[in-house]
Parts: sequence; C-alpha cells; structure tokens
Amino acid sequence: MFDIDRWLAEMTEKLCAVFGDRLLFLGLQGSFQRGEATDHSDIDLVSVLDTVSAADLLVYRGVVAAMPDGERACGFLSGREELAGWPRYDLSQLVRDTRPLIGSLEGLVPPTGPADAAQAVHIGAANLYHAACHSALYDRDPEAALPGLYKGAFFILQAHTYCRTGVYAGSRRELLPLLEGTDRRILETEGKRAQMRDWSPAALTEARQALLDWCGGLLRSRQDG
Repeated sequence: MFDIDRWLAEMTEKLCAVFGDRLLFLGLQGSFQRGEATDHSDIDLVSVLDTVSAADLLVYRGVVAAMPDGERACGFLSGREELAGWPRYDLSQLVRDTRPLIGSLEGLVPPTGPADAAQAVHIGAANLYHAACHSALYDRDPEAALPGLYKGAFFILQAHTYCRTGVYAGSRRELLPLLEGTDRRILETEGKRAQMRDWSPAALTEARQALLDWCGGLLRSRQDG
C-alpha cells in the first residue's frame, strides 16, 4: 500500500539536500491533502525557492525522477518574487488548499479575501464554460473530457461557497452540506465522474448541458451584479 507520509518525508529530505535554505516552502495540496486520494491520484506539491532558474528545474526534475512513484508527482513551483506577484484570485485558493510541510506561505504571499475568491469564481466559470464548449466542438472524443470538466467545477464551488457563506470547505465531504439546488447537483454529478464512461449518450449530453447552464448562471449573475 502506498504510504504518502513516508513518500513526503523522503521527498522533503531530498529537496532539502539539493536546495538547502533556498527551499522557502514545501506543501501538499490536491486529493492527498483533502483525504480523497485513490490508487491513481497525483501527488500535488507546492514548492517555493528563492529564485527559479532553468538549471533549478532540471535539478528538481532529477529529484522527482529518483523518487519511487515519482511519475505521480506534479504541482506548482515558483520563485519568491514571482509568487508575491501572482494573481490574487489564484493565491486565494492556493493558500487555503495547501498543507505546509516546510515553512509557511504567510509572508510569501499577500493577504487575500472574499473579493479575490469572487474573481476566482468569475474567471473559473468563464474558463470552464469555454472548455465545455471547446471540447464538444473540437475534441475527437468530446465525452472523454467531461469528467475533467466536472472536476474543475469542484474548485469553483469551493470559492463560490466561501463568498456566499464565509466558510472555506477543504473537501467534498465538507462542501456538500453547504450546497443546495443546482450547486449541490453539480457537486453530486462531479462525485460520479469516474462512472461517466459508462453513461449513455443522452445522460452525457444532459450532464454537459447542466454544466453549461451552471457556468452561464454564474457569469450572468456577475454581469447583473
């Protein structure tokens, strides 16, 4: 059985060995951080160095390649100053979704609040609406993209619920009781995305329509506001 704590301890040790004090922050996000990982889940790392060069990327890649199950690793890497200038709507979720392993994001990123989360909802809904249309029009297998599209809805719902309630739900289990109506149905469908490959064409079309309607509603409400 895969032991994420042992893997993280080894990865942390190796990164510290090669980068030393230059490694300002290392954290975990994604399904392992939320307690929702499966046997096929990626290991989402957030790493911050003092600066990032092309040579640093090669060194980091080498560390990942040397790790057992290193092919599962992915995530975010940035230099300190670049992170400080990162779009705040993106930072609003990065900070809340990341569990520190080394250091703290406090002091590395500017404070974020509801206005930044609202922008995350707006931009996320626009991107998801576009992706749902684009995959239907141009993908060779448009229905294969649908599970990934619904996965993206989860992160929009997190930010949207935070704007509405002031509560940031860190997992699907925490988020679902805070939802009702269309929001709840979207998350319930998202929870079934692994089974979508077995759905009928009519059911898949209905799921895509529901996603378009939901994203469209978020965009229209922004315009009305």
